[in-house]
Amino acid sequence: MAARPKEHVEMMPYTKYEIFRAAYDRVNRYKEAKDFLAAHVLSFAILEDRVTAAYVVAYRVINKEDPPKMNELGKLRFKQLLDLLLGMGVMKMELHESLANAAIKRNELMHEMMWRLNAFNLKNVDELRSLIGEVEKVTERYVKLHGTKKDLKQLTE
Repeated sequence: MAARPKEHVEMMPYTKYEIFRAAYDRVNRYKEAKDFLAAHVLSFAILEDRVTAAYVVAYRVINKEDPPKMNELGKLRFKQLLDLLLGMGVMKMELHESLANAAIKRNELMHEMMWRLNAFNLKNVDELRSLIGEVEKVTERYVKLHGTKKDLKQLTE
């Protein structure tokens, strides 16, 4: 399921910024403490949110309105959002596959966690951070090609 609380829509942009800043700071603290399990879990949550944001922004660019049932986007599966973004032309198949594989890996690690604690490591956390950057980059590129300055501003909201 995608990561977005219902009250997200009503939050002020600065509040969202503070939440993201705190999340990234926490990931960095987890990495410094070598708590890669916690860093991995939070990094994937950030990735899920960035994928959801990419969908919202692209939908706004295409349709000039918010997606239907904006408060229910959390019910969409991660893979569904990836498929929608691929269909909208926001991302290419290579990134789609990398993100889908990251989700599969995350699920496997979570379900086998007790047996695979050593599988949570800095490399995996850094791979997720790289994917977050890629999603943000393709979203911004999509808006620049198809949207307006207002759309670009919404990337940070």
